[in-house]
Amino acid sequence: MYGIMLIVVLVLTGGVIAFIGDRLGSKVGKKKLSLFGLRPRHTSILVTIITGILITTVTFGILAIASKDVRTALFGMNKLKAELNEKQSMLEEASGALVNVKNNLNTTKEEYAKSKKDLEETQEDLEIAQQAAELLRQEQVALQNINQELWSDNQTLIEHNQSLAENNQFLLANNESLKADNLELEKTNNDLQEGIENIRERPIIYRVGELLASGVIKKTDDSVKIQNDLNQIIALANSKIIDRLGTEGSKDGVWIYPIEYQKAMDRLKQAKGDTVIRLIVAANLVKGDPVLTELEMHPNRVVYQENEFVYQKIYNVPIDGSNSEMLISDFLRNVNMTAINNGILPNPLTGTVGVINGNQIYAIEKALAENRGKDVLISAFAAADTEVLGPLRLHIYLKNETEQEINHE
Repeated sequence: MYGIMLIVVLVLTGGVIAFIGDRLGSKVGKKKLSLFGLRPRHTSILVTIITGILITTVTFGILAIASKDVRTALFGMNKLKAELNEKQSMLEEASGALVNVKNNLNTTKEEYAKSKKDLEETQEDLEIAQQAAELLRQEQVALQNINQELWSDNQTLIEHNQSLAENNQFLLANNESLKADNLELEKTNNDLQEGIENIRERPIIYRVGELLASGVIKKTDDSVKIQNDLNQIIALANSKIIDRLGTEGSKDGVWIYPIEYQKAMDRLKQAKGDTVIRLIVAANLVKGDPVLTELEMHPNRVVYQENEFVYQKIYNVPIDGSNSEMLISDFLRNVNMTAINNGILPNPLTGTVGVINGNQIYAIEKALAENRGKDVLISAFAAADTEVLGPLRLHIYLKNETEQEINHE
């Protein structure tokens, strides 16, 4: 772009100078001016020559001012040629050096390729050697572990051998003692056989789970009073045992585990209300043995108040009256289960909680016989205030399907 502008400027400058020169030459020719004593025609030629000289001079001046390369070409050509020759010599030297370098490089490449091949072979040999060394190391470690295990097993065997020797001595030393113990055990076995035969011949006086005595201990903070009340219940059980067996019937009477007795005392001291105590036979008793007893403890409360409803059920009485006893048994069984569920303690052996007399049974059977073929509602109510200890006594009411009261006990 810079060169184009320079050419344009030179063209315009040359044109302008040529135009001015032409105008000057025309004016000189027309006016027939004379310079330096020359003829007008020669003066016009001189003006034209001067104009051409000016065009060339201005052109070179502008080029020299505008371009360093032009100045170098006009004034530094010899120097430039000298430098060019010097550079050419250096280039030739560099080319020669380059050829040598290429030759050396090729030689080096060949040597490198050979060295690389040798290195790869050496690397493979080294890897093989390393693998062999690793295998040797692993085998050495395995051998060390085996040696350690063998040494440990050897020590264990030595210890076992010593232990077996000691045990052998101990067994030998105890052999005589075992023989003596065996004789003693045979004698004890014979005694036990005789004892079992004697027990079989003696009748069972008390069965396990049988109720010996029961009572209620009032809430109090007096430890002496609590102990006296508990001892009175135990004394009651002892008196019942004497009544059944006589004064010589039992060795020691009621026997309670001391720990259980102490736990009972602690619970009675911490109780928030009255407590029911029951003495239960813990094992079958034959005559002559102590009565092993368990202590049962239950918080006391009124389960049923007098005339409180207990249970009722509607029964259809057969026309022939064949199953009146079954109806009565079913009703009393349901009453018993309801009372137990509400909190009355059953007899440990029989599972019953109440008593009913023969007159009540007879009256119920009579009422059922009078209402054969009808539906009868049988209801039970508590005859008196009944606590947890029981027993539950009942008033029994019967009504037929017309809601007519047919019996009241």
